[in-house]
Amino acid sequence: MGNKLWVVTELFFPEETSTAYIMTEVSAHIAQNSEVHVICGPSSYQKSNIVSNDAFANESVKIHRVKALPLSKDKLLQRSLRMMLLSVQLSFKLLAKAGRGDRVLIVTNPAPIVLLVSLISRLKGLKCFTIVHDVFPENLVAARLMKTSSIGYKLLKWIFNKAYSKMAVLFVLGRDMKEVFEKKLKGYKRKPAIYVVENWADTKSIFPTGKDENRIVQQLGITEKIIFQFAGNLGRVQGLMELCNVIKQIRNPLVHFMFIGEGAVKEEMKQFVAVNHLRNVSMLDSFSRSQQREFLNAGDVGIVSLQEGMAGLGVPSKSYNILAAGKPILFIGDDESEIARMIHENDVGWCYATNDTRTLLDFFNSLSPEDVSQLKSKGERARSLAETKYTREIILDKYLKMTASEN
Repeated sequence: MGNKLWVVTELFFPEETSTAYIMTEVSAHIAQNSEVHVICGPSSYQKSNIVSNDAFANESVKIHRVKALPLSKDKLLQRSLRMMLLSVQLSFKLLAKAGRGDRVLIVTNPAPIVLLVSLISRLKGLKCFTIVHDVFPENLVAARLMKTSSIGYKLLKWIFNKAYSKMAVLFVLGRDMKEVFEKKLKGYKRKPAIYVVENWADTKSIFPTGKDENRIVQQLGITEKIIFQFAGNLGRVQGLMELCNVIKQIRNPLVHFMFIGEGAVKEEMKQFVAVNHLRNVSMLDSFSRSQQREFLNAGDVGIVSLQEGMAGLGVPSKSYNILAAGKPILFIGDDESEIARMIHENDVGWCYATNDTRTLLDFFNSLSPEDVSQLKSKGERARSLAETKYTREIILDKYLKMTASEN
């Protein structure tokens, strides 16, 4: 079997999205003992502030880009068309370049890649490794874009389950996701190996710093507040409007909320804050990845939230950098989710169900200056957990060893 590995991903260096960053780091790490070629989309998808690193300066990873039509990622129809066309382009380049016996590593977004690369792998005798970031089409149900009773959903589920069953290995982000796939593939005789490989914490560039000297906190004039921060995609599966309705009812003047990022519900959130005159909420634009240490340390508690029904369908990667910053996590979502399990097992935060608004409201209203010491102790445990279990080296070595052992 060949030692060449083809990585197929829409987003790659120098993009700053989580998927691009993860696929870039994984590719560079595996290149230590394999010939790695990356087939990816154009680098103009998102403006980037990432500077070149040694992994690419010494050409240990060979990048093959495909062109894409100038379609808007912010308009649903154009974004869908772009996703389909780009998936076909990436897959055909793999078909043209990969040799029999090579390995291929893909990520599950955009979703059509899963189907196309599964087919190509069978045609060319490739061994396919899949990093599962999103479980399609189940995530469409959680986002309320499809119903489980619809014929379209049942057809898509059958097609994708069939494709997943043909993979050699599935890398899933949590125990909840592994359970979802074990159930999805239960009826198939041929099944892939399923390994849990979590996202990692950037413990070297992100570490705890004092809130009192934080520029963002000083500019907002909220140094004396207990700040709950949500930083990331302000999307539909995060349950953010439900959280806003809870915030509206809070009567504790000590509590403040900071939302950082872009996404489908940002404008709706801003309007809600304005209409209800919520002085305990700050809405900020996104920061670059290089500024993570600063903005993550602008909060006392990091919020991680998922819509009801999202257990096993996604594990927010930002959770691990919140740990790196030495902040406890307030998780709002299903209790069987990977992040909820991690919090319970290590006492690094609090967990509330999405629909348990009364208990969540009581939690916010009960906070007092005396609770600051509890926040600090949970934050210290969070940092320790990041350093002992979720460092970049620990997680990337899992990918390196597992792709090599399956070779």
